[in-house]
Amino acid sequence: MYNIYFNKRVLNICNFDKMQKKDPNSVYLNGLEKDTIAGIPLFFEKSENIKNLVVCADSSNIETTFHTICSAFTQINAAGGVVENEKGQYLLIYRNGMWDLPKGKQEDGEDIALTALREVEEECGISGLEQKELLCITRHTYRMNGEFILKHTYWYKMVHRGEDNLEPQREEGIEEVKWVNKQDLAEYMQNTYPSIREVIMIEAGQ
Repeated sequence: MYNIYFNKRVLNICNFDKMQKKDPNSVYLNGLEKDTIAGIPLFFEKSENIKNLVVCADSSNIETTFHTICSAFTQINAAGGVVENEKGQYLLIYRNGMWDLPKGKQEDGEDIALTALREVEEECGISGLEQKELLCITRHTYRMNGEFILKHTYWYKMVHRGEDNLEPQREEGIEEVKWVNKQDLAEYMQNTYPSIREVIMIEAGQ
């Protein structure tokens, strides 16, 4: 299953064979030709009344369907971190009026795992991070200079031990960097992006 976020709306590509029940708040499409599938992102972008669009494919075609949909975009990669300290707190940043996780674009020729470490260090003024496993990949879209962009963001689990002097990267619009207790995350997630809530839920094992 793949989720592509259009701001607060989501385009879902799922396995028709494993679908248990339909969500009455979603619109479902299946049995589509390749040319029609390639046009779905533009259709969904313009159909603002549809909050959740589900494209169904059988198990042998889900990857092909996903890559066909992706072909409608200019694709870029980014990476970030879900950072936990010894107190069980998580590292959040505040930017553009929303709570977020530190992340940024991959540089040319850079390994994506190194992108994650670099961006967390730069955006939060932190060092001494221990990088763990890849948690997930989220995807969201936006328009930039007339281009329809799809950003694939690779999220890595990270651990920080010892002292730190957090410093927000203000030139990137980050106003605050903060350690948040695990039990308080739900409050902060009320003012964040759907893709970030997805990452936090995966980290929490939900």
